[in-house]
Amino acid sequence: MLALVVTAVTVGGLLIKVPYVALTPGSARGTEDLVEVEGVTEFPSDGELLFTTVRVQTRPNLWQYLWLDTVADDAEILPEEVILQNRSPDENRKANLEQMTSSKSTAVAVALEQLGYDAITPGGVRALEVVEGSAAAAVMQKDDTVVAADGQPVLASDDLFTVLDEKSPGDQLTLRIEPVGGGPAKDVTVTLGDNPEQPGRAFLGIGPQDRADLHDDEFGFVVDIDSGSVGGPSAGLAFTLAVLDKLTEGELTGGAKVAVTGTIDATGHVGAVGGVPQKAVAVREAGAMAFLVPASLGDEEIAEVRRKVGDRVQVIPVDNVEEALNALATLGGQVDAIHEFAAGNADGGTS
Repeated sequence: MLALVVTAVTVGGLLIKVPYVALTPGSARGTEDLVEVEGVTEFPSDGELLFTTVRVQTRPNLWQYLWLDTVADDAEILPEEVILQNRSPDENRKANLEQMTSSKSTAVAVALEQLGYDAITPGGVRALEVVEGSAAAAVMQKDDTVVAADGQPVLASDDLFTVLDEKSPGDQLTLRIEPVGGGPAKDVTVTLGDNPEQPGRAFLGIGPQDRADLHDDEFGFVVDIDSGSVGGPSAGLAFTLAVLDKLTEGELTGGAKVAVTGTIDATGHVGAVGGVPQKAVAVREAGAMAFLVPASLGDEEIAEVRRKVGDRVQVIPVDNVEEALNALATLGGQVDAIHEFAAGNADGGTS
């Protein structure tokens, strides 16, 4: 009888799915082979820029949940609504792939801007998604674009974040929105909610995507990034740096392995991403000498990342592309080639 009870409990635990998402260490992959250039000279590197990933396990069974929550030191367990935001797993994967596509295009354009090309004309923040039940859901739909907030022009995500950072949950925010499909812009006022991932911070409820005219195919050459099945926007900075490394002479990492995470917007701002402590484990195992992370993660999470990578990996917080390049220069990277390339473009000549 006891054996039957034990068997029933064991099988029941395998069949019961819990409404949580587990973040566990993923990988730290090289970007060199993912960036393809046609129509202009490219410069392979001995060093490696690594973009980092995290494994996302939705609805683990009861035994997996208990193991991950109590034993696995490198796992983070979150309620599924924090990650899925009322989407199904399939819808979430689709949204992540859309974010990756946008992130790659922005990364290429930002890299070309660094090289002196006029590759970006910013034009607002598009709602890649609208969170159900959020402040934005009452006045916006997917693909609407925010062009002003409280009377301040919004050209890129950073402009919107600057206004939101000055707000608290319950505060009102006036937005000027250009509707998807055309039509006149409209002014709307919303009452901001509480950020489910960062309680106490104001929450609008859109997945922001910079709406910008990207002119990355107008210069006689084409840059493409093959990200495979990886989704999400968190490799934006890594891809930006990889394109710069591929298009200029010298070693941007100084010949070493440097891991990178962080989103990139059309202004070159580096945004926070999730799962960085889990990514840190992959960085440590990959043997990287440094890990560039978004400064906006905050001191507490950056300290946790440093604990995860150990003493052999230098963790360097950065806010934008320029800070990332300066960090690589301190590691021995040959960043001057980028400035020389840009200067050549400014003088009317390109290499």
